[in-house]
Amino acid sequence: MNSMVDQIHGYYTYSNCCGYGVILSDCGESAKLVMNNEDCDVTDWLDIEYVFDEDEGEFTPVIDPNGFNVPLNLVIRASN
Repeated sequence: MNSMVDQIHGYYTYSNCCGYGVILSDCGESAKLVMNNEDCDVTDWLDIEYVFDEDEGEFTPVIDPNGFNVPLNLVIRASN
């Protein structure tokens, strides 16, 4: 588990007690999510896609927009 935590680039929180760790690929085109549970489950590589945000009027990078739907602009950088 410690080796997985060492690889986390940032964190995304979707409620007061829950969130994901985010591991970005070297090329920046995909990411893995580390679940905040006892087992620290990790997803397979998920695509990062640019989705048009009507509120902002611009495209925003989103991890797995049709599944986990994690906007990269809401991921907080981890301090290593």
